[in-house]
Amino acid sequence: MNAISAVSHSLLLQAFGKSSSRRSAATERRGNGGGSLSPFACLKRATPTEFDNLEQDYQLDASSQKMNLATEVFRNEVGKPQLFQAVKKAEIIIACDDFLSREPLPPLGNPEFLNAATELVLGKSSPAQTQGRVVGIQTKNNIDGLALAAQFLRQKTTRDFCLLARPCNTIYWKIFKAAGFNCQRYQYYSDTKGELNIYGLVADLMTAPDEAVVVLDACAQHPTGLDPSTDEWKLLLHIVKCKKMLPLIHLEAPGLASGDPNEDAWPVRYFADSGIDLLCSQSFVKNFGLYNETVGQLMVVLANSAQLNAVRGQFESMLLDKNAECSSVYASRVVAKILSDDKIRSDWSQTLKEMHQRVFQLRADLSKKLAELKTPGNWQNLVEQCGYHLYSNLSRSQIRQLKDRHIYVPSSGRMNLTSVQSTNLDRLAAGLNDVSQAAKGDSFNTVHKYYHSA
Repeated sequence: MNAISAVSHSLLLQAFGKSSSRRSAATERRGNGGGSLSPFACLKRATPTEFDNLEQDYQLDASSQKMNLATEVFRNEVGKPQLFQAVKKAEIIIACDDFLSREPLPPLGNPEFLNAATELVLGKSSPAQTQGRVVGIQTKNNIDGLALAAQFLRQKTTRDFCLLARPCNTIYWKIFKAAGFNCQRYQYYSDTKGELNIYGLVADLMTAPDEAVVVLDACAQHPTGLDPSTDEWKLLLHIVKCKKMLPLIHLEAPGLASGDPNEDAWPVRYFADSGIDLLCSQSFVKNFGLYNETVGQLMVVLANSAQLNAVRGQFESMLLDKNAECSSVYASRVVAKILSDDKIRSDWSQTLKEMHQRVFQLRADLSKKLAELKTPGNWQNLVEQCGYHLYSNLSRSQIRQLKDRHIYVPSSGRMNLTSVQSTNLDRLAAGLNDVSQAAKGDSFNTVHKYYHSA
């Protein structure tokens, strides 16, 4: 062994000895059970969400009569996710297309899908589209679209104030706070009357800061399900114009609220036709049954077409910087095929109408049963609702009482009506009657007022 090799060998032995001593000392400090050098040993269990806990409790419930009303999936009469024959037909056509491109999508997504999605919301030959004032971005879903919009507006514009409904989907607040917005609530729902508080809504928008971003639900507002009338939407647009606000409209699953996508998208079309700047985030998950292949769109409608290239370029730059990937290419092709093929689109529209009719019948049956039980409250409101969720405004105590009866409801009181079948509707009515009777006379109880949600 030459001199250099000898020195190297000696240093290695010394280093190994010191390392072994450190490991031994660390092992002694940790005790017999702490000898593992796993990098994951320090990790703590993640805090489960409310829906995780509800699902776990539901799965552990051994009762054959249990009901989970906390899900977001639109279910058919036998409790399975709703299937669309239109989706099956589109899938077959796509699978048999030998010339289907395998090239990566452009940064903003599948052009055929984006064109079809824009036309679904704005209608054929809309002024905004024909004048080149629309930018479409493919997203994973509507929530992903809202998050992208919030990040873009905060990073690329001077807007820093955001108005959110009270109440609204709890994730809205998290999205805009995380993006760096100064968030403020505007009145939307009257707890005492159980109806849209249009006077409070107008007053809060009128006194809000100018040039704020205002988040609005186009239909079946989450969670209340209460929507402004046509005249009230016109009043809101007038305020938005006067205050130079930027509306960000959330349109989840057009077609599920009323059974007609055109009717659900009307507020977006009305705002877009007025010649103002706006953004709209929509989803194609629940209204196509694409729960495993989610896809959505963020649409930017500009008042001035001269700004189109700048807006498109900034979105492309942001998405490339984030190394963001579009949602499912497959799902975007399915939606584009359905919306561009008149016959398949007709099948899809018919399924939406049938889904709407089923929910309407569920509301009527539940209302009738509660009336027979003489349950306190005006249950006729059930029949006047739209969408497949029911906003109950149940108290936490009443939700716990329903859970004792094997009926699982989230803390928001928002229940999925499609999880109810003819075999368990009576049980739900009985449970609601019991908790309503128990709370009768309680001045804090508002369970008797039910309104639509989606």
